[in-house]
Amino acid sequence: HVRKQPHLARRPPQGEGSRASLHLLRRENTASRTAALTRPRSVFSSSLGSGDTSVTMENTVGDVPTEWYREEEHVGYDADGRRILKRKWNDSIEHLLNMVDDPSYWRKVFDEREDKELSISKPQLELIRRLRGSVLPSKFFGDGLDYEEAPRTSAELLLPSAREPKRRFIPSKWEAKLVLRIIRALRNNSSAKADKNAVDDAPKLIWDNSDITTDKNTNGLSYLPAPKARAPSHGDSYNPPFEYRQDFSEDAQDEDSDIVSRQFYDALRRVPAYSPYVVERFQRCLDLYLCPRVAKNRLQIQPSDILPPLPNPQELKPFPSSRCLKYIGHTDKVLSIAVDPTGQWLLSGSADCSMRKWEVTTGRCVRKWQFNTAVKCVDWCPRPGSDIVSACVGSYVVLLNPNTESSSEALMQHISAAHVKAGDGTSVPWEERDGIVYVNHNTTVVKVSWHQKGDYFATLVTGGHNVLIHRVSRKSSQHIFRQQKIPIQSVMFHPTRPIMFICTSSHVYLYDLQRQCLVKKLFNGGQSMRCMSAHAGGDNIIVGGSDGKLAWFDMDLSNMPYKVMASHTSAIKGVAFHKKYPLFASVSDDATVHVFYGKVHLDLNQNALIVPLKILRSHAPYDCEGVLDCVFHPTQPWLFSAGADKSIVMYCDEI
Repeated sequence: HVRKQPHLARRPPQGEGSRASLHLLRRENTASRTAALTRPRSVFSSSLGSGDTSVTMENTVGDVPTEWYREEEHVGYDADGRRILKRKWNDSIEHLLNMVDDPSYWRKVFDEREDKELSISKPQLELIRRLRGSVLPSKFFGDGLDYEEAPRTSAELLLPSAREPKRRFIPSKWEAKLVLRIIRALRNNSSAKADKNAVDDAPKLIWDNSDITTDKNTNGLSYLPAPKARAPSHGDSYNPPFEYRQDFSEDAQDEDSDIVSRQFYDALRRVPAYSPYVVERFQRCLDLYLCPRVAKNRLQIQPSDILPPLPNPQELKPFPSSRCLKYIGHTDKVLSIAVDPTGQWLLSGSADCSMRKWEVTTGRCVRKWQFNTAVKCVDWCPRPGSDIVSACVGSYVVLLNPNTESSSEALMQHISAAHVKAGDGTSVPWEERDGIVYVNHNTTVVKVSWHQKGDYFATLVTGGHNVLIHRVSRKSSQHIFRQQKIPIQSVMFHPTRPIMFICTSSHVYLYDLQRQCLVKKLFNGGQSMRCMSAHAGGDNIIVGGSDGKLAWFDMDLSNMPYKVMASHTSAIKGVAFHKKYPLFASVSDDATVHVFYGKVHLDLNQNALIVPLKILRSHAPYDCEGVLDCVFHPTQPWLFSAGADKSIVMYCDEI
């Protein structure tokens, strides 16, 4: 509503060559300003202006965007063509002081085009308040103009005539579905009748529960009504008829029964208070409180019904189920056992510093090697036709031929000599004397594991800080890892691929020896892994823990255990897979041997079948230890176990 002043159609000229045009422009602006001052005052100026005079615009740039002057020192030009310089705005402290000193400072607003502050008047504040409140102002253009709503006729109040939508003339498909559902229900239950909405106007008792039946169901449970008190009879009256004056006890069976004496009154006001009233009310409250209102249907489930459907163990024969032979000869705990690839000889290492060679079928001790340190681990070279056995004795790995005679005194003297340490810490010295090879380590060796081809074997030292791989043909050794902070519990080669399994207390790592990288990491959710064994296919491994749980890992399925069996009550000391039969076993400190059936299907879509078969108890616990190691026969379903009771037991299938 503010009348705009004539503005410049182009930017102001610059330079001396345009002084004439600037002079003409100033004359035109002066004339237009004079004409504007001589025009009559608008009636709308009082509502938008801050004073009695009309609002005039000093900046004559017109519709030129203000962004053009953002980097300039001025904001536009006045009517005479002079620049309007930008004003210096107050900082935050001056702004705060102005708000405190000037009570009307909050009414001031900034006009970006004019670059000045404008003070809002009270009529303008009232107009803004009404507009923000969605209220139509009664006084919109000043005090002299009153806005009044014109009276409307009945014709103007009618709604506009719109066409009816098409959906109002089409039958509803949802109602058709509901009707069809009701028709089907009536067809299925032909005896159904419509409920009558008749209202029974007869008076009803407040506490009457006749409408509640015994077959009422509440959440699938049957409803039991509360027991009702016995209604009084004529005999309970204070003044009964004559025939009720004498009351015989119900327990009386003969004529000599005692007559229960009662006292009667001829008026109700003479009847005293009922003495056992409080006791009877208390008994009644107990009946209501202790009475079951809802009959709970308890499920009777047999423990055998919860188990998954498993085949009969008799159908899974053959498997070791009874003790066949017992090998006796060691004078201390038998720490490790191993069977040769032919299945004819058995090798055992004991804490009595001896290693013995047994004949499997007869249980006869064929040969004995005596050392000055306990034999922690023994193993045969798996290469066919190779007569090499390995034994972990102190810090040495002894490689010898079990078919040749060797002097026990020479073995003891060599091992008791001073250990030869590696010069640079990376190579391990090999020594050969009298046909026996000694592989020296810096610390005690606790584990030896052979590769399937028989040329490589890996050793694990005390504390599990490092793993070494040795090559027999070249008599060389190498460290495959740096010094490990997490102790390694067990080490093993993959049956078919160049992969090594490294077992720690919490993970099983799969390392590719060719590419020298980590392939996979298995996790069982705890910190208790101790021993492991691999299936002949190489895609499944079992891991025993110190908490007595046996975990089966399917590496094609997940990095978490496929099955976890809490079979033992103590720590598991050894696990083993059979190379030909679908069998595996675990031994524990609870002096038991558990035999399982584990079949791995060729179809990857079908999971492995695991069935517990037999629990064998042939060892006695000694010094808080039970069975320390186990191994299967390479060709027969036989199982060997080494116990802390100085004996070795062979289990075979029943004949």
